[in-house]
Amino acid sequence: MKVFFKIILISTLLLHSYIAYSGDSSGTTKEIKTFSYSVTQPFAGSQSPDEAKIAAVAKGKTEVLEKAGTYLESQSVVENFTLTKDQTVALAAGILSVDVLSQKNFATDEGFGIILEMKINVDTSIMNKRIRQIHEDAALMEKYIELKERENELLDKIKKLEGLNRELAKQPEKGMQDKRNQLKKDYAEVIQAIPAGEWNQKAISLWEGGKYKDPDKAIEYLNESIRLDSKNPVSFNNLGVAYYNLGNRQLAIKEFNQALKLDTDYADAYNNRGVVLFELRQYHKAIEDFNRVIRLKPQRVDSFLNRAAAYKNIWQYQNCLDDLKQALLLDPNYSRKNISQGSANIDLNEVERLCENARKACKLGLCKSKKYLDERGFCK
Repeated sequence: MKVFFKIILISTLLLHSYIAYSGDSSGTTKEIKTFSYSVTQPFAGSQSPDEAKIAAVAKGKTEVLEKAGTYLESQSVVENFTLTKDQTVALAAGILSVDVLSQKNFATDEGFGIILEMKINVDTSIMNKRIRQIHEDAALMEKYIELKERENELLDKIKKLEGLNRELAKQPEKGMQDKRNQLKKDYAEVIQAIPAGEWNQKAISLWEGGKYKDPDKAIEYLNESIRLDSKNPVSFNNLGVAYYNLGNRQLAIKEFNQALKLDTDYADAYNNRGVVLFELRQYHKAIEDFNRVIRLKPQRVDSFLNRAAAYKNIWQYQNCLDDLKQALLLDPNYSRKNISQGSANIDLNEVERLCENARKACKLGLCKSKKYLDERGFCK
């Protein structure tokens, strides 16, 4: 007879943590902050011990993130920048590593379970590098946040499935087999998807200066992530960016389309597809994508700049100037902060260049352009 029992997670942060120092080949000292963590995870008839272990590691990692995030906030390199609590936790999730030191199985009258002793490390040399990169490249922070959101989504699904399992345990076995089989299938699918985040994280580690420094390797990692979790639009969007970095625009569009098929409100995928369409000189289609981004995220400066560039190329100069002005209102310092990022957008210095040319023309007696720009508040 199968025994079904209440599934709970008991996690205890042990009181000791330590810092280890080591030197790399360049002589630079790096600091490793280590947290010890113990997780007790019972499992039910719908789960295998391996599945229970994967769930326990994911839950344990999530629960220690707040502690790791607090540690990151205490570091001077973090204090110099403005990161929200959610951003700090997402960053911690992206840079920490987890080692399972030991696994013990246990049995009670109610069922079985495992106890995991885990070691969670934060390499501050990596942390410092990534925080400095985030300061210059907002896209990197967004990737960490998307990765953490997907992990939270999967953990929420596990929690719901565990609740369903408890409800099924109260029902007589007769006539419940189909539901139990479906529950087992759903649980296995979610558990398989959890390690996909690690492959996405490997790809993110290759992100520098607004692009993947090794797009071929990023594609390899992202394809493995998709094999494990084919329902995550973020992986397809990231894969599209990797293909774009390789110069393969058609494959990039294909992956952005797949991301949008999975999530029709995915602003970043619309923006990325719009950039590729712009480069293919399909300006009207690009504008449609930038319109969608702006409807979904009206504070997104780069999409106004991208749309301005597209309007400029179809001679709609009033719309171009309106978008440039809106971008300046949203963030006057955007151009200076994002000089390393390549996209379809017009540099905000374009406004000053337009004004300077208009002033020169006016000195020659051709003041129509300057008057036009002055009336709209650009060159005063």
